[in-house]
Amino acid sequence: MGRAEDLFNRLKQNREKAIDEMILDRQSEELFLDFKRSSDNGSGIKLHDKDRSNLAKAISGFGNSEGGIIVWGVDCSRKPDEGDIARAKVRLHNPKRFKSWLEGAISGCTVPPHPLVQNLEIESSDIETGFVVTYVPKSYLKPHQCIKSMKYYIRAGSNFVPTPHAVLAGMFGRHPQPFVFHEWTEANFTIDRKANSVKFTIRFTLRSHGPGFAKDLYVSAKVAASKPEGPSNVCITLSDQHNWIEQYPKGAFKNLVSKDSFKLAPGALTQPLMLAYTLIPPFLSELSYEITFGHATSPVRMIEGKADKETLQQAFDELLKDIKDIDKKEKAKINFVKKVMALKDNDLLYHESHE
Repeated sequence: MGRAEDLFNRLKQNREKAIDEMILDRQSEELFLDFKRSSDNGSGIKLHDKDRSNLAKAISGFGNSEGGIIVWGVDCSRKPDEGDIARAKVRLHNPKRFKSWLEGAISGCTVPPHPLVQNLEIESSDIETGFVVTYVPKSYLKPHQCIKSMKYYIRAGSNFVPTPHAVLAGMFGRHPQPFVFHEWTEANFTIDRKANSVKFTIRFTLRSHGPGFAKDLYVSAKVAASKPEGPSNVCITLSDQHNWIEQYPKGAFKNLVSKDSFKLAPGALTQPLMLAYTLIPPFLSELSYEITFGHATSPVRMIEGKADKETLQQAFDELLKDIKDIDKKEKAKINFVKKVMALKDNDLLYHESHE
């Protein structure tokens, strides 16, 4: 997880408390963090032109660099002796509306548009005011040019600066860099009431979402134990022997590399492995997994999940209760899988019905 994503998740989890801590700690703007006070505090009838300009500059600058976030609704006026430090909250009127304005403006800010920008509204206790956080990941489609100013920006320190010619030339001259991300697909979900057990299989999927072919892919996965304490367990299985080679086929570990002839085209997917869960009370230990993956020219990415024995018992009890309601059946299964695997809100999870 990068610094920008870490900051975004912190704000998503702690909401206004995280903003209070930034002001109390005199948090300064940095390479991955920018504070913005809206020109009209969101009280107009549309997104203010200056706010639109700042959004475009941030999408270009953060997207062309290593990513970053904007916290809208915080004053960060510069003082010569202190620099750009978060000083006070200047809440937005109707943060949900301000968020919708930002989302409506994103596609028209840069060429090409940045498809992965996210916005999060943070409402204060009175609900009518609050903040909005804009997360701009590092882009695989860079360089991004601001439409209005016709300039390219990068993030330098705490500022967005026009991209020097040599840097821009390097961006254009580089081979297309594919971006590979993960998804989950739940399948073969069964409940055995006589055995008091729940079993499901979840497929780990890699999908390419960028220009160029992804080659020399790899996946390393491990679970806490193939036989943890108690009757429950989780195991790893190679699911695509045609395109993948198993380098370390042992117990709770799997090290996989794609075959030399295999290429992942833009928009294509591959499912190299599966995790098979068996849940049987009593739960005497946690169940966890850790997976790292990437390809020849990408940084290593890691995902992990852990559910302690209390979480497993709570999820099991809720499933058996909700599964009786036909209207809640599919949702109950998805919620159960998310809790057992400790999936995050932005994890993509699909369900295959075998009714």
